[in-house]
Amino acid sequence: MEQLLLLQKDEPIFKPLSSFEITNLWGCDWGSGYFHAWKDGSCIKLMPQDFASLDFANPGDVVIIENAHMQPKKESLAQVFTFDELMKIKETAVRKKISVRLWFHSQTPKWRAMLGMGDKSDAVDAETIARIAQRRGIVDLQYFNPRESYPERIQWAHEQVNDMNETLNIARFDYLVDTVPCVREYNNGGKRGSQFIGWKKRGAHDSISCDISKWFCGETSFKQGISLWSALVDWEGNPRMYKGKQPGIKFVMNELLRMRPNHFKGGVARSNLMHHGFRNVAIKALGTRAEKLKLHQFTPSQREKWLALRQQYRRAMVAALHDMQTFLNS
Repeated sequence: MEQLLLLQKDEPIFKPLSSFEITNLWGCDWGSGYFHAWKDGSCIKLMPQDFASLDFANPGDVVIIENAHMQPKKESLAQVFTFDELMKIKETAVRKKISVRLWFHSQTPKWRAMLGMGDKSDAVDAETIARIAQRRGIVDLQYFNPRESYPERIQWAHEQVNDMNETLNIARFDYLVDTVPCVREYNNGGKRGSQFIGWKKRGAHDSISCDISKWFCGETSFKQGISLWSALVDWEGNPRMYKGKQPGIKFVMNELLRMRPNHFKGGVARSNLMHHGFRNVAIKALGTRAEKLKLHQFTPSQREKWLALRQQYRRAMVAALHDMQTFLNS
């Protein structure tokens, strides 16, 4: 929540912690009416009030739990505590000198399989979260800092994603694209104009320019290109403005295109870019056999190549957004 304006870095896979951090680390999960807390090979079950007291941990311990379970209680059964109760947990943690960190809940299934943890259960996920931290570190994990509601800029971002979804759903049908002003402008000059600006900046044969031409401006990449464009302009084709200013590209990547680990309800744009776009790029680069594999099933060399390719894809995405924004402001 404090990092909402920052673009998440690609997630490191193998990064050992110090022995002190490993010894003092709890992995926690919620399910079946209990919190499950794992440390040093054993797992305990805690009623909500017992978890909230943090009596199971000692000063200096790090308690890691999925982000979803530490959000204010609304309709989801994954949310256990009210905002006031969450604030009391924060106060307790500060008083007892216990650090509470939040894990990206969307990443747990991938890591459970990658670490060979077996079938899903609440106890298994608690252990998985601890072992994840032992492998990748905790330095970039979000600190527990409850908010009763979304900050104004994030609420604005959610409204923009809804507008983008409407645009991109209609743009799927070639016989309807001319009915949407911003799509019409993209096809009639925005795409090529932005591309020419990129060529002028970097040269037409620069590696990033070539990647943009292939992945976002090619004959088969209309979905990906219009997804980037829609993050910068509204339905009518006007630049998106928050309090009179265009959002920065980091904010666009993080909050409008949802290019970060917690990307639930990421929207049509993220789906177009990562599922229909990058997934096919990766399959082609890694070979047809990769089509039937999940990420955790990749060999180390395949995973390394996949990560490098994802970084390359995102670099091209950021550069393309800058080119588009320059075109819109020219």
